Amino acid sequence: MGATLPPLMAGETTAGAAVRLGGRKLPDAWLRRCTALSDVERDAHPLLRRAGASLSDLVKVSSSFGGGGEEPQTQDPGEPRDEEDGNEGASAGGQGGLGAQLDVVARAIEAGVSTRAYSVSLGGFDTHANEKATQSRLLGGLDKDLTRFLERVRRTKAGRKVVVAVYSEFGRRPRANASQGTDHGTSGPVFVLGEPVKGGFYGDQPSLTDLTDDDLRTTVDFRDVYATLLRGVLDTEPDRILDGHAGSLAFL
Repeated sequence: MGATLPPLMAGETTAGAAVRLGGRKLPDAWLRRCTALSDVERDAHPLLRRAGASLSDLVKVSSSFGGGGEEPQTQDPGEPRDEEDGNEGASAGGQGGLGAQLDVVARAIEAGVSTRAYSVSLGGFDTHANEKATQSRLLGGLDKDLTRFLERVRRTKAGRKVVVAVYSEFGRRPRANASQGTDHGTSGPVFVLGEPVKGGFYGDQPSLTDLTDDDLRTTVDFRDVYATLLRGVLDTEPDRILDGHAGSLAFL
């Protein structure tokens, strides 16, 4: 969900689709032309059929998720938007707001869409200054939106199988800088949520004094996390994806 497709959603033979939320809806005349061009004969050239299917998908996505700047609401209209108010961190994602993105994912799950993996994002964590208040607000919003999402999807059979993995594209250093923030680091936590998850703390608690070049020492191989998700959620043998890596964890 967003304006750009993350590398995580692109594979060797296929890729996901980036769905931009809100913003201006495509003009009706343009949609009519796309609809007409998507009507391709079954015996047409395979590339022409693929182009027609792509245009058909574009029309469906625009009709379902486009709009005049309105976002699907997962909170009371009078509440402030967590992603917009007082953000001290640079934004690295989160187009459409996390709550709005999760709302679309929940609707797709409830409708029985065949998609197996969804990607959403929340920006604002690049906090090199005044970090405490910003982190508290962002993590509070993350908690609230994920809680609402899981409470909603667990009402359906398909939703009770949902597993959410939360990760950051960068870690933070344990020592503060001179601006009451922290700089980019190596290690970081991964949160895994959902009814199939066996709760607990996996790995060793990182030391704040035994550091590597001022960074936390990694206590869990990230491939173990992905391997567990591949096998336990997507029914895929991890060594096919992770170049023979066989490690795993017991959270599923």
